[in-house]
Amino acid sequence: MREFYARAMAIERAAAERYREFARQMANWGNVRTAELFLRLAHFEAQHADRLSESIAGMGLSSRSRGRLSRADALASEVPNYEFLYRRVLPQHALLMALASERRAKAFFERERTSGADPEIRKLAAEFAQEEAEHIAWLEEALEKEPQPPDPLDELAD
Repeated sequence: MREFYARAMAIERAAAERYREFARQMANWGNVRTAELFLRLAHFEAQHADRLSESIAGMGLSSRSRGRLSRADALASEVPNYEFLYRRVLPQHALLMALASERRAKAFFERERTSGADPEIRKLAAEFAQEEAEHIAWLEEALEKEPQPPDPLDELAD
């Protein structure tokens, strides 16, 4: 149970942080629509983290156990750390990274939904998996609307 909460907290906290950064980047590009999507995703992921945090607080864990959860939380993430790209990431690439991350998160929650021993965790995982599926749909829709970045090889062909 602790492992689930630690991993889920890491997934949601890291996602919220990365999506806020992607939103800033998209705003810098002048891409308001994609910036708003990332802000919306950051909001939902932060809500998930808050809900998980409340669940952990209600478990009556010792401060030592909460510390272990925090350390485990720091080791896992839904969104890979692409900080070296943040200053140059194109909207299309940010959306693709987010889509891959949401798919990984959905897969994690689906595994927990089907294999978790605790019924409360299975219920929570099912709810989060459904919400991740909704996020995936938002990102796929945004990708369809986002212009494709230029292919550098096209310039070489001319």
